[in-house]
Amino acid sequence: MCHAVSCHLDLAQSSSSSSSSSSSKQHIGSSDNNNNESVQKSSSSADHKNNNSSEYPDLIHFCGECRWKDTLYNCDERVAWEMENRPHKASSEYEAKKRNLLYCTKPDESHISDLFCGECQWKDVEDVDCNTRVAWEVENKKLTEIEARKRNLPYCRRPPYILSPLCGHCVRDYVSNSTSKMYRTGTPCFDIMVRRMNHGLAKTATDAARLVAEEFPDCRRCQPETCWKSYFEELKMDVTGLDDANEGYPTKYWRFDQAAPKITSPTTLVLPSIPKEFRIPPSRFADIEVFLTEKYRAFEGSNDTKHVEIFIEYNPGLAPVPHKMKKFLPRYSAYLVAFRVTPANNCFRREDMVDLPQKVWEHTMMSATNLLGIAILDEDYEMLKGYDVVLDIATQLGFQKDGYGTTYFGEPTFMDYRLFTLNEEVYLHANADVTVVTKLDLRMKEYARKPRSGQFKLDNVYGGDNLVITMLHEFNTIWSGGDRGKNFALFSVPNSTHPNEPDSVYAEVNINPYHKVQQLYLDDVEMLKRSFIKKRIRRNFSVDKIMMRKVKTNGNLTISDIEPSPSFFTVDEHWFPGMRPAFRKAGHGGACCVSLSREEALAQGSHINLAAESWGEHNDYLLVGLAHTSVVWRRWYKDKLVPDSDKAMIPHTHYVSFFYAFEPRPPFNLRARSGYFCLGFAGDDGTEGGMFNSHSTLTKNRKLSQHNETFSCGQIHFISSFIEKVGDSSQTVVGYGINDCTSRLVEVSKKEIARMLFSDPWDMKIEKSKEMRKNMQPYELQMHLKW
Repeated sequence: MCHAVSCHLDLAQSSSSSSSSSSSKQHIGSSDNNNNESVQKSSSSADHKNNNSSEYPDLIHFCGECRWKDTLYNCDERVAWEMENRPHKASSEYEAKKRNLLYCTKPDESHISDLFCGECQWKDVEDVDCNTRVAWEVENKKLTEIEARKRNLPYCRRPPYILSPLCGHCVRDYVSNSTSKMYRTGTPCFDIMVRRMNHGLAKTATDAARLVAEEFPDCRRCQPETCWKSYFEELKMDVTGLDDANEGYPTKYWRFDQAAPKITSPTTLVLPSIPKEFRIPPSRFADIEVFLTEKYRAFEGSNDTKHVEIFIEYNPGLAPVPHKMKKFLPRYSAYLVAFRVTPANNCFRREDMVDLPQKVWEHTMMSATNLLGIAILDEDYEMLKGYDVVLDIATQLGFQKDGYGTTYFGEPTFMDYRLFTLNEEVYLHANADVTVVTKLDLRMKEYARKPRSGQFKLDNVYGGDNLVITMLHEFNTIWSGGDRGKNFALFSVPNSTHPNEPDSVYAEVNINPYHKVQQLYLDDVEMLKRSFIKKRIRRNFSVDKIMMRKVKTNGNLTISDIEPSPSFFTVDEHWFPGMRPAFRKAGHGGACCVSLSREEALAQGSHINLAAESWGEHNDYLLVGLAHTSVVWRRWYKDKLVPDSDKAMIPHTHYVSFFYAFEPRPPFNLRARSGYFCLGFAGDDGTEGGMFNSHSTLTKNRKLSQHNETFSCGQIHFISSFIEKVGDSSQTVVGYGINDCTSRLVEVSKKEIARMLFSDPWDMKIEKSKEMRKNMQPYELQMHLKW
């Protein structure tokens, strides 16, 4: 990679001093010859650049204007010199750029701006903040702003959390015996605090919190000096001698990107079976409006009823290959992975495509076309060559409403495909009008067999015929969530009454605050009348046949006790207090489940505390899942009278995730849940496993943001799979889509999951450091009462 300080060449600066630098730029020989070789710089070096080189995804990060190593010339000049003087090593511009990519990679500015704290004090210098220092270096050291920020990042890193004297949930608690038309469940403690301040009874939020806590027992978590003790009391831990001075300890409110679990083995996934001409070439990223319009015009003029020729794959659904299926698949087969393959994406910001015609937008960025991609991976998450395909199930089975032609825009028939391995069988799960599921058989073509009655061999639209996939029965519908149900995670537990029988299979209908679970028989159906299925919210009449095939259930929907408090708190609670939270309370799937034994949890270290209240008295293990939630839609988002600055404080369609753990038996009581976090962007080419996806660079166009702050993760990270790693039960694998644009797999250890769910309060909730506590008072005074 290019050096942090010398990566950028200020061309304006060099032009102003051309007389002094022109002679230096005549000598652009290699560093190994001490720059003694010289060539005449081409007067048309800009024209020499091959405009088609950006077609190569592995060169999209090449930075021509960056300084080559620590010399006075730039990378474009070095490339031109190597092509002229070392044709045996760099016979083309592509080869020359590839050779120098190590020193000529574009600086990734995104993480710098996310982590840089301009208002923080620079080193220990009084009255000098980091913004002032950066401005000084730009002026006096002639650095660019990003170079100056990089240089000072060690002294100017944004703290990973905000500190507040108010304990977690103080601003969410309410007085239960004080109800009204506005507050049906009780008056929020925070709103009472605001009243005390407005009436002049308290000058600060801390003073108001102290008054409210003394007046209302339901608001006891607002008492600044003593509320921290509740963190220990929940775990039955002794607090004697921890605060003899009765000063209290501030609570940490974590940034979403800093609260994320530690990951290993990141892998980017690309489906080779998608035709190259269906991909958006990097050379067209800058003029995407023109490119999409060209694609649509070609589609419109072809009388093609299928789709605009653009495909993007994301939201990977990962499942282990069943043992009994391995003998019919290639050697080294370890995982199956499903993708959503569609023109619809969020790679580009809508604001960057204001001139895109609405019809083009609807048939590309919001297309109803949703195909299924399936591939086989080895234990290192590498795709087995020749064993990836793209399927159009909706068209083949006759379920696509009105085809995909230019007359139809609306809900796709199937989307968000996922795979689950249950009782040694592979199930395909998708969202239709509600959730549907079928069973698959996958084989190499030499082991293929003729489908039996009621089975369907799926046609490989793209990807050849090496992999043969058969639906073993029609889609069945899971009606347990009613007419709005989708994204149900499926899991299994041993049969409690017949241990030698197959595991019992369940669907998570709701995750929190009450965990709702239904036992299912996925292969058995109860036929419903058409009059019953008409009530569903989305109505694609072509799938009525599927909707009538209701999956059989066993017993009633089980409902757990209410969820426990989160294991840590996040900045959204601090920024948006009261009964108007930023995110929806209820989480959604998500993915489930991975087992976590008591021994695996305790292996994290002595700072893990497993009290009976948090683990349960009779549980050898818990099941762990991952859920997401998003910003609550507010009606005033469409109100033109509401300033954009207010809307930007809490933008919609922004996602966060959380871990949760529950007992492995009905009613599947929730025992623990983490605070919110987000998962990061894919790395640059060569930094991750798998094949580099050029779309990964686009995901940074849309970052998670809130309260005028951005985070080092996508606006949307959609977790679509969570399983135990094949061959290593201490590790888990998380699959997720980034901004509906690209797919990524990461490993997270069970030790890390235990830390997220059961950590000691000193680790994730309370700040002991006096140095860090210096930041507490200013943050308290920044509370936005209008929210």
